[in-house]
Amino acid sequence: MKGKVYDIVIIGGGVIGSSIAYNLVNDGVDASVLVIEKDPTYEFASTTLCAGGVREQFSLPENIKIARYSLNIYENFDEIMEVDGDKAHAEFIQRGYLILGNENNWSKLKENYKIQKEMGVHVSLLATDDIKELVKHMHTEDLVGATFGSRDGTLDPYGVMQGYIKKAKKLGAEYLYEEVKEIEVRSGKVEAVITDKGTTVSCKVLINAAGPYAPVVGKMAGIDLPIDPTRRMAYLFDPKEKFDYELPFVFNTDGDLWLRHETGKMILAGKNIPETPGFNFDWDRDFFMEDVLSSMAERIPVLDTGKLIRGWAGLYAINRMDQNAIIGQLGNVEGFYGAVGFSGRGMMQAPAVGKCMSELIQFGKYQSVDLSCFSFDRFKTGKLVFEDEII
Repeated sequence: MKGKVYDIVIIGGGVIGSSIAYNLVNDGVDASVLVIEKDPTYEFASTTLCAGGVREQFSLPENIKIARYSLNIYENFDEIMEVDGDKAHAEFIQRGYLILGNENNWSKLKENYKIQKEMGVHVSLLATDDIKELVKHMHTEDLVGATFGSRDGTLDPYGVMQGYIKKAKKLGAEYLYEEVKEIEVRSGKVEAVITDKGTTVSCKVLINAAGPYAPVVGKMAGIDLPIDPTRRMAYLFDPKEKFDYELPFVFNTDGDLWLRHETGKMILAGKNIPETPGFNFDWDRDFFMEDVLSSMAERIPVLDTGKLIRGWAGLYAINRMDQNAIIGQLGNVEGFYGAVGFSGRGMMQAPAVGKCMSELIQFGKYQSVDLSCFSFDRFKTGKLVFEDEII
């Protein structure tokens, strides 16, 4: 591998990088494609540590278009990613997203609902009686209503990632499990990357898909990315009372507490809290016992009793400017692209972003979905893009 040349190199082999690789080779790009991933076990990958939610419910039209494209892929993912007769294992289950509304957020949910309906999103406005029919154990006295996305659901993040990887390899993409330590830029152009093993790989196009490590990679090419690696924790809870129905993916009125059913009618839950940026993978048991559990019990009282099975922490790549993705060419370095800063939405947006990045690299423009509003240049022009339904 020392001194080898590839046309396109992707840094980051999680779901975003692997989706880009798959789409490039599946689209028949006339180029050699190499993915460089530093964590061969994916133990600390944001992809494998995420909660696996996929939804259509957004306020920004571009995010809705991304979501609808991605859902079309996920609904048929196992067949699309079949390799030598073996189907992939996305385990996509569409139990829906239930976003609860009170006096504080109801008007905004209704505004977003109108946008969503105009764009063909499978979403309904629910009254409190409807909520009780869907989740009969829920405390609804403080609620005004909810939005319910029937097409939304959850999947197995590891199964999706492996589906992309196996199919990409089958179609000709290659993977190198080393860590990029240096990017060579000459005369304003990307020339090569150098890994921790001393491997030098020359390339014409370099794509930063390094998730929470994207700003580290960006600095190697002289580009400052406004991305903060930020811890998010998840907890698996075995409630004493098991429901005789399936919970949708429930989001509380403040957008912080979330919970859903996991295998065996256990509860997967979490709650967002302000965090100091950093590469912190330690999960906090006390936070669950002192905060998350009580919040769960306030919304669904029978969840006050049970056993915490385990917890874990992963990293969001938070775009501190507007919490939306940064996609396209990065700065004035020719050949340097990025698909970064997804702020927790990388899994749900990966199919569309991979396809659109393939189009941009091959044809110089987007075709499936116009992602121009997510360009890096918006930080210079001040044309930031904001998403109301950040949950």
